[in-house]
Amino acid sequence: MRDKYLVDASVFITAHRQRYPFDLAPSFWEQLVENGAYRIVIIRQVEKEIQKGDDILVEWYKKQRSKFTVLGQPGREVLQSYKKMINSIMASKQYTQSAKDEFASKADSWLCAYGLALGATIVTLETYDPEIRKRVKIPNVCRQFGTEYIDLLQFMRELKIRL
Repeated sequence: MRDKYLVDASVFITAHRQRYPFDLAPSFWEQLVENGAYRIVIIRQVEKEIQKGDDILVEWYKKQRSKFTVLGQPGREVLQSYKKMINSIMASKQYTQSAKDEFASKADSWLCAYGLALGATIVTLETYDPEIRKRVKIPNVCRQFGTEYIDLLQFMRELKIRL
C-alpha cells in the first residue's frame, strides 16, 4: 500500500464533470475522503486549478480540504527537483518549444517535481506516449525520472473505492 498520492487536478475535475458526478455517484466522493484521507496530497498549484471553477466541486473541496494533506510553498528538495526536471525537459529534442514552455508554466511540472522529491505516486488521467512532441505529459516525465504514476482506476482499487 502506498503512503501518499499526489493527485492531478484533472482527476478531480474529470471525475466531477464526466465520470462520477456528485448527484449520480456520491459514494465515489464519500469513499475518496474516507479511504484517502491524509494520503491524498494536494499541492498549491493543483489546488488553484481545482478552485478555478464556480461549481459544486469547489464547494466540496473547500469542505473536505482539511482531510487532505495540502502543501504550500515548495521546500528546497522540491525546488532542486523542479530545476533538474525543467532543465532536462528544456534540453530535450523530443518536444517543441511551445510544449516545453507550456509544461513549465502549468501545475503538471510542479506535480512531477513534488513526485520526484517526495517519492510519492502521482495520480493522473494522462497516458504515456513515447512519440509525443507537442505536449509534455506527466507519465513521460515520470518515466524519465523514475517516479511512480497510476491512473484513476488503479487509484480507486488501491483506496478500495467501490461503486
